[in-house]
Amino acid sequence: MKKILYSLLLIIPIFWISCETIDDDEKLVFPKGQTSETTPITVISSEQKVLLEDYTGWKCTNCPRAAAKATELISKYGERLVVMAVHATAFASPSPTNNNLDLRTEYGEKWANNFNCTALPAGMINRTKIESSYAVNDASWDNHIQNFLTNQIHIMNINLGVEYRQEDNMILVSCENEFIENYSSPTLISILVLESGMIGSQRNTDPIYGEVPTIPDFEFNHVLRKNGLVDYSLSLLPTNKGKKINKNYLIEVDSDIQDISKCSVVVFVTNGETKEVVQVNSVHL
Repeated sequence: MKKILYSLLLIIPIFWISCETIDDDEKLVFPKGQTSETTPITVISSEQKVLLEDYTGWKCTNCPRAAAKATELISKYGERLVVMAVHATAFASPSPTNNNLDLRTEYGEKWANNFNCTALPAGMINRTKIESSYAVNDASWDNHIQNFLTNQIHIMNINLGVEYRQEDNMILVSCENEFIENYSSPTLISILVLESGMIGSQRNTDPIYGEVPTIPDFEFNHVLRKNGLVDYSLSLLPTNKGKKINKNYLIEVDSDIQDISKCSVVVFVTNGETKEVVQVNSVHL
């Protein structure tokens, strides 16, 4: 019996030391897109914000109406609302009619299918089901956004810094994720680039644009671009109030981006189980 106990005492410390070594090694390895480089935090958040995803396409004749509604809501809610225009489905497929302008992304197409936002225009607010559906008609966006801003529990803040490096065509993003309440679910973080001021053809039936069937010089804003980082792990464990999780990311600038000065970076954190948005923030490049 003494020999057995002695053997166990020898084994247990060795096992503990091995685990410590593995943990230290893991801290030195960054996933693709994540980096140890930092840039100063310049945008501080202290209030709950809402993410509106406007699923759209240039062939969608009612989408100009939805885009106008999104612009109206930005004027109303200011920085508390972040709009992301996701060009997806067959309505967004390029053709010579729109100079082969392709604003689709691989993850945008995936989201449109996963959240059933395929009958355009469709909006999704904080990736939350509303009356059993993620897709929300643009006529009701205002009411639902107001409801979220009034009733959603303010769990965390996302503070941001961003730097565009022309020498290597990379965007460095620093995120300070500050939890102001306890949160029991795992969390994921997404870092995406949007571009505004892009001009192209847009089919139309809305009288606000003069009832022309095609708007030749329509301005596309808040357009989701490629090379974003989607659903990276933020915390696999419950997070305590007062916890700050600092992360830094590098994004290679999409070669299709027309004007980097008209781009912004959007960062949002989601519940790892339900996919609902916990918090969102944005910073202009």
